[in-house]
Amino acid sequence: MTIKRQYTLPYCNLVLEGLSANANDPFSPLTILMNAECRLPGVTDITLTGGREFLDSLVAAVSGYGQELLSGVTRPAQTPGTPAPIVALKPGDHHNHHLIVRQHPIGEPALDTTALPPLDIPLTTVQFFDLMETVDQLLADTQTLPDLTAQFQAVSRRLVKPAEPMTKRAAPAVLGAAALAAAGLALFFVPPPQFEPAPPGRQTDTPAETSSAVSNPDSPTAPPTGAEAGLSNPEQLAAAPVIVDPEKMAVLQDQLTRRLETAWQLDSPPSGDLAYRVVVAEDGDLLGYKYANDRALAEVDRTPLPALTLGPEPAAPPGQDPVAQFLVTFTPTGQVLASPWREPSPDSEPRAANPLPPLAVKITDPDQLRQLNRTLYDRIAAQLSPRSAPAALTYRVRLTADGDIIGYEPVNAAAGSLAQETPLPGLVSAAASQTPSDTGQADFKVVFSETGVLEVSPWEGWPQ
Repeated sequence: MTIKRQYTLPYCNLVLEGLSANANDPFSPLTILMNAECRLPGVTDITLTGGREFLDSLVAAVSGYGQELLSGVTRPAQTPGTPAPIVALKPGDHHNHHLIVRQHPIGEPALDTTALPPLDIPLTTVQFFDLMETVDQLLADTQTLPDLTAQFQAVSRRLVKPAEPMTKRAAPAVLGAAALAAAGLALFFVPPPQFEPAPPGRQTDTPAETSSAVSNPDSPTAPPTGAEAGLSNPEQLAAAPVIVDPEKMAVLQDQLTRRLETAWQLDSPPSGDLAYRVVVAEDGDLLGYKYANDRALAEVDRTPLPALTLGPEPAAPPGQDPVAQFLVTFTPTGQVLASPWREPSPDSEPRAANPLPPLAVKITDPDQLRQLNRTLYDRIAAQLSPRSAPAALTYRVRLTADGDIIGYEPVNAAAGSLAQETPLPGLVSAAASQTPSDTGQADFKVVFSETGVLEVSPWEGWPQ
């Protein structure tokens, strides 16, 4: 039986067809690849097709170029005499990227890559990130070609250019040594100080008295503490133009997530989800933040936000440079979830997202559960758009015996904040929620995985 695997994003659709080593087991992984198709909607109408050699070359090219793009270190050119790969990626002008695909006539050996001129497909940064994310989804899928892995190779240190020339890096050390020698020579001629005892009854200022203006939080000149710094910045930057370009927002969101994950120390994890509204400059600097829940205000010092926030330049006119705003959530399990900030409104609250009441009459018939499971899967899949989330979104969904959705509840924090990006709010039937509970209902577990895969199963598992 032929097995098909599909990985879909807005600018890249990857479809694999193959066979399983165990044809009798429907859950066995796809191990034999017959055909691979890569479509780039919105980029080109050409469908890139090939076998295992084409897929291996595509994975190697995308993984290697993505490593270069993120690290900023360019690998050396291809060794002369080695055959050119089927797929390659090269940088272009104005932050563009070129996907080079070698062609060969149908019916001739795939190794003959010089028969036709190669295809040169220009990609923007967002389009390349979708291609890279599609390849990452394939590599993370253990049910498809388990032997397929990305081969990363460490780059030699000699290829990494220093940020400053040797003369500039050595200048502080030379100047420091010269200054130390001069200071030592000058102090040699300074006579030792003479001390006189203080008169009786006279008191000298103590360090505590001289530093009270800094340590006293009630002093008008006292600086804000870590829990207060930056909390007003989003309001001060309200007049600044907002970045709405999807490509810039995607890059800034990825930079913000990686930067917070790197700086966050989990020595003292938060007691719950900490949500903040974060303002980011066009160059990626954090300008300010504001808490979105009470726990976030009390435990802000457990996050890296106070240390990373720069604040607007005092001399710079406010409201001139464009900014981007994100909703950032720190979870007790160590996840950093970032998504574009959306102003809350009454219509934005997901319907029936409150905890579901206990079931009065459970549907336990295996055949009926299988039918309802298939109905729920088809209804969600029909309205599911390509997407990727920083974490899996898990929900508990309740159906009537007729297959109508009467409610759902998020199981994890990411599911609660990103429910509007799923089809569930629009599938809830207000009329079905009035159906008497004694007619029979069933709960199902719905998971939107971070790789874009939809999973639906009975909440209590399949009956034996």
